Amino acid sequence: MIDAQSKIAVNRLTNLARIPLLIVEYAEQSGIDRGDLLQRASLSAENLSDPDKRISVAALLELWRAVLEKEDDTAIGVSIGSTCSAKRLGIVGYAMYYSRDLLQAFQRFARYVHIISEAVQIDIATEGEQTTVSFSAHPSLFALRHPVEAQIAALMTVGREITQTDLVPLAIHLPFPHPGASKRYKVVFRCPVHFEQPHAAIVFTAAQMRLAVTASDPTLSGYLDELASSTLDALAVQDEGFVDAVRRALWSESPGGKPNVWRTASEMGISVRTLQRRLREKGTSFSAVLEELRRELAGDLIANKKLAVSDVAFLLGYSEPSAFRRAFRRWHGVSPRRFRSA
Repeated sequence: MIDAQSKIAVNRLTNLARIPLLIVEYAEQSGIDRGDLLQRASLSAENLSDPDKRISVAALLELWRAVLEKEDDTAIGVSIGSTCSAKRLGIVGYAMYYSRDLLQAFQRFARYVHIISEAVQIDIATEGEQTTVSFSAHPSLFALRHPVEAQIAALMTVGREITQTDLVPLAIHLPFPHPGASKRYKVVFRCPVHFEQPHAAIVFTAAQMRLAVTASDPTLSGYLDELASSTLDALAVQDEGFVDAVRRALWSESPGGKPNVWRTASEMGISVRTLQRRLREKGTSFSAVLEELRRELAGDLIANKKLAVSDVAFLLGYSEPSAFRRAFRRWHGVSPRRFRSA
């Protein structure tokens, strides 16, 4: 059972039809009926007729769930991501394809990733001789695991494509349990994969970031920058406002640690005082926004019976499962276990 309130957060977010198309095409090749998958996700052929149409992240989640019910491959996200190409990412992929080097390509991906999906955020940080590309996503995507692993595999695959090299990073970090005997992680990533880590990330050498992109074209990439920026601006105009921006920052930092006002303000590029003042102007507060976001997400995550209560607590940024259980009972009037069995 997933109540209407718990779906609000993902229904506010959209992604390009390119993502479900990638999933559906892979599933078809595995013998899964396309019509059945689309029906389960409340999608139609018309929804996917144009790769640049936008569909809700909620529909994407239902599509993933439908595939996972029919396919027991523990590394299916990695497998799907490895079928990606720059062209499949549309304007964002083309901007990467004509970049100067791998770092610039990844920076463009991070800058424009909301065109592909508003439920994803990418951060790039260089420290010494290492560059880390970190992945944040809506907690519901982390709960399914495979969408996040698909993102990482896709970026690795596109990186190899545009540099025409056998790009092998130093390590992959995944905040998920070890999947068991699957060899796909080694085949696709070709590097050590560390599970149960605090964050999802790819670690490269700084030298790898300087790898030349073979089709580099500064004039064309500049034009694509303008087009991608305009597309991103158009999405921003549709945003519901400052409170939603705070919510987005919160879900990107929730898994693995309690969100706080200082980190959220830093994520948004504003001061704590400005954050608090603007929320007061909207008739709310940081703690109220965090509480409401967790309440909306909790029902959906608990309804996923593959997740332990402790996993849901982790995804929502609680340091202790007991604190989450108390909050859940306050929101829903029953314990997470009782809610799940209803």
